[in-house]
Amino acid sequence: MGKKLLGKVKAIGFDVDGTLYASTTEMSHWIGQAVVQRGAEQLRRPVDEFKEDYLQKLAELRSNTLTLTSFGLRGEKIFEWIWDNIPLHKFVNRDVKLIKIMDSLRKRYSLFILSNGSGVQVENKLKILGLDPSIFDPRIYCYDHGWVKPEPAPFLAVVDALALKPEEVVYVGDRVSVDIEGAKSVGMKTILVGGESELATECCETVFDIVSIL
Repeated sequence: MGKKLLGKVKAIGFDVDGTLYASTTEMSHWIGQAVVQRGAEQLRRPVDEFKEDYLQKLAELRSNTLTLTSFGLRGEKIFEWIWDNIPLHKFVNRDVKLIKIMDSLRKRYSLFILSNGSGVQVENKLKILGLDPSIFDPRIYCYDHGWVKPEPAPFLAVVDALALKPEEVVYVGDRVSVDIEGAKSVGMKTILVGGESELATECCETVFDIVSIL
């Protein structure tokens, strides 16, 4: 964690999965198995064979959705199926600390959500965490628009909706290739959660640590 973010920050936005809550090993394993199983079924390929090819391509593209799409599959539809079927309450719980931090931040900044996924699925996760989706405005759900991070379109949509300059906006995410690179490409400041990268404006261990940066 370095110096505090300088400049006129007026809005803070968040990715959801892996950012507002930490994905457990069990949850990541469930999703990984479901991705490979679903993809193999739709391609009518042996699971082990497809898994090997899939992981190789994922290392190149660094996005599960884009990797699925590269095989001729509808990656966003597969993830919609996954989020419709995952036993989310086993992995995600109401987070009182997160609720308090968001209540504090919204007194000083405009808050927004920008997440790959559909509105129904993302808002379900927010409610499980104990967050009222209406405190975030705008709420950009990429799959509802045919977008996939890190393409710039959803990030530009945020800037337009807020009527702010990109440098007045901070985006918080957990993946460099999807969140940090996407936000940086349109001129936003960025905070990487749970990792280190020179591409991010700042890095921190958890979303709770962003208060000390801003």
